Amino acid sequence: MPEPLDFCRIKKIDEKGFGFLKSLHYPGDVFFHFSQIKKEEMLDRLNQMKRGDFIVYFTSRVTDKLKRKVDRFWYKLQDVPVEFIDEFKSVIIKEFDGTRINTFDLLHVFSELKEMSLISREELTTILTSKKIHSLPTTILPLLNPEEKVLFREILQIDELAKKENKPFWYEDFVN
Repeated sequence: MPEPLDFCRIKKIDEKGFGFLKSLHYPGDVFFHFSQIKKEEMLDRLNQMKRGDFIVYFTSRVTDKLKRKVDRFWYKLQDVPVEFIDEFKSVIIKEFDGTRINTFDLLHVFSELKEMSLISREELTTILTSKKIHSLPTTILPLLNPEEKVLFREILQIDELAKKENKPFWYEDFVN
C-alpha cells in the first residue's frame, strides 16, 4: 500500500538545506532536503522564505535510520497523482472537526480541492457545519460562491440570529 498523501506549511530550512515538515499521519518531523525541490520558482521562494511561507504536498517513507523522509513532493494539489486524492480529501474534511491543523491551512487545501471541482455539496455541508468553521464562519466566506453563501446562511440560521439581541461576535462581519 502506498504511503498516504500529506501536506504542510514548510516550517524551516536550516543552513545545510534540510527542511522539517509536520505530518498528518506520523509523529515527529518529516525531513526533506532543499535539493528535492526541482522547480526554479520554488527554489527562489525558499531562498527568500519566511517561516510558514507556503504549503507543499508530499508522501514520505522511513529511512534506514528509522526517520521519516519526504519521498515525493508536489507544489499544488492538482499535480498530485489522482490515486492519493480521495483518501486525502477524507482526512482533510474530518480535520475541520479536529485539532491538529489550523483553519487557514485547511482552507488553503479546501480552496484547491474546490478549484479542482472535488468537493461535493454533501462534503461542503460537512465542512460548513464543522467546529472550526462554525467557530469563525467569516474565514471561509471568500472561498464560497453566491449559492454556497446562501446555503451557509441557512446552516448558521442568520435570519434567526438577526432577531436576537446578543449576536455572535462574528455576526456583523458575516452579514457585511
